Amino acid sequence: MTVILKANGPADLLAMAPPMVGFLPRNSVVLVAFRGKRTCGAMRFDLPPSDNPVVHKRVVTTIVGMFCKLPEVDAAVVIVYTDDEFGISDAIPQAAFAELIGRRLTLSGFELRESICQAADGWASYFDPAVPVGGHPLIRIAESTVARAIGGQRGMFPPPTSMIDRVPRAEESQRMRLTKRLEAYEKVRASIVRGDGPMPPSVFDVVEDLPLFAERALAWDAAELDAYGALLVFVLQGPPIRDLVMLQWSFGIEVGDRVWNLDRQDGASDGTTDDTSDAARERLADTEDLADTEDPADRGDLADIGDLMMGIGPRPDPRRIEGGIALLLELTSRAEDVRRPPMLCMLAWLNWALGHGSQAGLHLDEALAIAPGYSMAQLLRSMTGTGILPEWAFETPPPPVE
Repeated sequence: MTVILKANGPADLLAMAPPMVGFLPRNSVVLVAFRGKRTCGAMRFDLPPSDNPVVHKRVVTTIVGMFCKLPEVDAAVVIVYTDDEFGISDAIPQAAFAELIGRRLTLSGFELRESICQAADGWASYFDPAVPVGGHPLIRIAESTVARAIGGQRGMFPPPTSMIDRVPRAEESQRMRLTKRLEAYEKVRASIVRGDGPMPPSVFDVVEDLPLFAERALAWDAAELDAYGALLVFVLQGPPIRDLVMLQWSFGIEVGDRVWNLDRQDGASDGTTDDTSDAARERLADTEDLADTEDPADRGDLADIGDLMMGIGPRPDPRRIEGGIALLLELTSRAEDVRRPPMLCMLAWLNWALGHGSQAGLHLDEALAIAPGYSMAQLLRSMTGTGILPEWAFETPPPPVE
């Protein structure tokens, strides 16, 4: 269902922006994009770290350059969120930066429809020649027509929340249960590597067809989560499975099957045995590296998969990604710190794939605080820390199904 909200002034626009970006920004600039009279998205960036004009120009060049990549966009609204205050002045905070970004947008061919500042103690339009001392009261945003309309459509517009600095911890009983199961699984894996252990318990049979296991996980109920969640956390500790599940939850089981088949061709399992437990033994013993292959076709598959990791390729399914994020947040909340980095990297990449670069960065901060040398977190930091978004973020999405 499409809900149309009409903004009749700056207060309405300020009420509309947080639901569009998913949270209430701080010390940020948000560019609301328009195609004709309708909004089609919003981009958020950190405010420059200093008042240096050279820094401002560099930041604005990056911001406007990314905005120019949005297809069919012809107009913009600029909203600056700052912890600065009006105080007893009518001078609007961050005016020089807002003027520069507005001028660059205009020179790039966009209509600048509005430019607004929401400070810590008030708000005002940079277009307003008669700003009151102290700005307009913030309460007017909550009392605006759009804010009231959003309040009546909570199903379509969930309340904006703060971003997650750290995935919260689950109840101690849930954490202890998962930890004990992980310890048991690790003992089984160690015995398999040594070659002196008994057959793995039947719970491991599901890892013979990992794409199917990962696919079913997206629809787990509470009982299935309790039964199999620890096993999923366990197998996600290995880079190849971590990346397989991450991509499959974004693009579909076909991609998971491709990665799985490439990995199996490396000798982890030849697929010739009918003994599920034997296959499970082989999978559990191999959780370290992506497959190397001599087949040119397989190298092409790996190149395609690498492109997907870099944000190049078809648009992923946002509903699948959101389901994966919800599951990972629950599993991560039950895991001790030592087990968190793989899942935090998955959370970072999945958020980045949705265009939520700020939240992705916070998950990477947590991963690197736990394990500074974790290579996937370092790689993602180098990729996302420059503000790069996946190419599909700039594509025109398909029309919603009514």
